[in-house]
Amino acid sequence: MKYQNILFNIDNTLINSAGLIAKLLKEGADHEGVEVPIEEYRKRIGQPGEVILREFGVKNWQNVLVRYLIEFNENMNKLTYFVGIEQMLDDLLAMNLTVGVVTSKDRVQFDKEVSHFPIIAKMPIVTTADLTKNPKPSGEPITYTLERFHLARERTLYVGDSIFDMQASKNAAVDFVAAKWGALPNADFKNAQYQANNPNDIVGIVQ
Repeated sequence: MKYQNILFNIDNTLINSAGLIAKLLKEGADHEGVEVPIEEYRKRIGQPGEVILREFGVKNWQNVLVRYLIEFNENMNKLTYFVGIEQMLDDLLAMNLTVGVVTSKDRVQFDKEVSHFPIIAKMPIVTTADLTKNPKPSGEPITYTLERFHLARERTLYVGDSIFDMQASKNAAVDFVAAKWGALPNADFKNAQYQANNPNDIVGIVQ
């Protein structure tokens, strides 16, 4: 097999969570007097919440994120894997592939969310946003992961649902799979090495 290491984004790639994230960030920003259409938040999911809020001019973004974490935790029971994700992960692990996640969440956010998703929580490779200076779309998070876990760049795939994920893969010189089941309909993935319409397509790509 060409690929031995499969790294995933989490939100809207493994877990159907982008809608909730956008809703809570918008509500927090609205509370601070900054009103931006929810579609603009959704377009930016894949970046850290701090980056999104600061782009929109939310001065008290720290306060928004504190409330966001509380409300996200209260609504976490509404989150689910996308259909086919659990079977895909089982199939990849059965092929003796190395599987991990590279996320724009910090460690606190990650631990809270994945307490409901034990497959992700048990992954041996986890890179959170607070481990590198620059988050996605920088290639730093993926490059950090390659170096820390001694992964061969040419044998590694990154799977994500956003343009930011694709840009991060390009910047890290790692092949990219567009997870189209979680992506925005108008997202342009023409520069992706692969496009997957459903999770099972990932298994086919690596076989």
